[in-house]
Amino acid sequence: MRILAATLFTILACTAFQSKAQYAANLIPKEMLSRASATVRFKETVLEIKSFNQAIETEKSAITIHNKAGDEYADLYIFYDKIRQIKDLKGEIQDEDGKVIRKFGMKDFKDYSASGQSNLYADDRVKSYSPLIRTYPYTIVYEYEIRHQQTLNLPSWQPNYSIDLSVEKSSFQVITSPEIDLRINERNLTNPVITKKEAKFNSYTWTVENIRAERSEPYSPSRRTTGMFVEVIPKSFQFYKYKGEVTDWKTFGLWMNETLLKDKQTLPASTVAQVKELTANLSSNREKAKALYEYMQKKTRYISIQIGVGGNEPFPAEQVDRLGYGDCKALANYMKALLDVVDIPSYYSVVTAGTTKSDLYKDFASLQGNHIILCLPSEKDTTWLECTSSESPFGYLGDFTDDRLVLAITPTGGEIMRTQSFNFEQNLQHRKSTLKLDETGLLKGTLETKFMGTQFDNHFTNYKKSLDDQKKELRGQYDIDRIEFTDVKYSLDDKNLVFTENLTIEVPNYAIKNGNNLTIYPNVFNKASAITELAKRINPVKITRGYTDIDEIEIELPEDLDARIKPADVKNEVPMGSYEMSIKMKDGKMYCYRKIQIREGEYPAESYAAFTQFMKDATFSDSYRYILPFLDKK
Repeated sequence: MRILAATLFTILACTAFQSKAQYAANLIPKEMLSRASATVRFKETVLEIKSFNQAIETEKSAITIHNKAGDEYADLYIFYDKIRQIKDLKGEIQDEDGKVIRKFGMKDFKDYSASGQSNLYADDRVKSYSPLIRTYPYTIVYEYEIRHQQTLNLPSWQPNYSIDLSVEKSSFQVITSPEIDLRINERNLTNPVITKKEAKFNSYTWTVENIRAERSEPYSPSRRTTGMFVEVIPKSFQFYKYKGEVTDWKTFGLWMNETLLKDKQTLPASTVAQVKELTANLSSNREKAKALYEYMQKKTRYISIQIGVGGNEPFPAEQVDRLGYGDCKALANYMKALLDVVDIPSYYSVVTAGTTKSDLYKDFASLQGNHIILCLPSEKDTTWLECTSSESPFGYLGDFTDDRLVLAITPTGGEIMRTQSFNFEQNLQHRKSTLKLDETGLLKGTLETKFMGTQFDNHFTNYKKSLDDQKKELRGQYDIDRIEFTDVKYSLDDKNLVFTENLTIEVPNYAIKNGNNLTIYPNVFNKASAITELAKRINPVKITRGYTDIDEIEIELPEDLDARIKPADVKNEVPMGSYEMSIKMKDGKMYCYRKIQIREGEYPAESYAAFTQFMKDATFSDSYRYILPFLDKK
């Protein structure tokens, strides 16, 4: 009997351990470990939409972290606000054998503003937890429940959101009552949705299994365009105090006009009079708009404010006029109000901002974007305004918002439009330098650089800084040992959007003196960098923003230097770009001409080898040097 009891106890203990050890690291299939910093063992998200203003989100997840690079996947960030409340939050940390080494709950989470210290006001908050485990592998298992009192901005599903993350199993289930009409946005799915319609509820379930991690490949399309994605929104919804019904971008824009933007453009009578006086003697709408844009820049300043209707509703124009500050929403709305006074039409426009171009989904209306700009429509030349900058010239958008689909809120509803774009020839940096080299290797002289297109921003941040700060910035921008700037001047052609930099420089020991020789590198200021070589590339080559760099360099050499050189004349071209380099001597001066063009576009994966060789060759040519002897003075 004792033997039987002991045996039974052992079986139960083993069974219990096996149950708890289901996430032991050695159970992960070998193919799921390749290139993976972490592996999602199991992730189940359930979204129950109970009514037009109530939804419950629950998530259960287990993620095994393989190395230090995967630690970020163990960090938990749970966001909440006045209408998004955390009801349950708990988890545990397991070692590589699946044994629990720590449990955690709500009290173990840090709690702080979700918008950071740069925001003057913010409603959003976040609870965060980091395991801080340094023994690998380990597994974090957690679950939580969030109650939503709105149904416009609900959680989405992105199972393969990162390339170094493998996924054993992930699912997303949406449950609704039969009377809720659901709009669904699906992207890049491998498995179809499983739909069940019952008398009391409808359910929609998406599932994926065994997604391998991928190798990082430079110049790949963004994960937003290639990753799996699902979002759902009820056709009839409530967002904070506003109800709505949306089927497309047109109706979404009408809803915004009737709710978030309604009655927000009123200005004080004194400001209206000032606007009319300021524009009285200007003939064209463009001149008036430019004058009002510069008035807005001088009168206001940007401060991030993330309160009210999830940070999506602008402060009234009258309040901005009185306070003299606002966030992107408030300042764009204020600029629109100024233009309304003189009957210049403009559209409050929602954009996904960032140096990586990101389009709104043009075929699915939802609460997208993270920034507001202003559109001044025209059949021939639509103008876009960045209202948060006190220095940007009128009509210029840099690489923060260029060339992407945005939502323009017109009087008749929402309209998808594309912001201004620049091709590789327009994104121009053209530098001309006149330099003199002495016997010690000291290089000094002047250079003038013109910046255009998205390259306009390269050094524009220096424009209004003090001379000391300008020199500090320039030392980083011109990465040349011991370079000094004895004179700095900037000029702005705001009509043609050209920014010009004029510098006087000195570089001690630029040329290296070795015995009776002087080693000279003719290409002084601009050098290409090689890119990673890859065999058997999978992704297409995506160059989102092309450019043209031209450098014309003239170097007067010391008179006692033997300046006989072998001229260089290099030309190379691939589908992604072209390169030219020529070096020659004339009348005691060395002339170097360099031009590189990288063309935006998408190219086949197999063309990447030619691109890497092209950049490797450019890097080699950029480093040309001449070792020239001094003449015998006897």
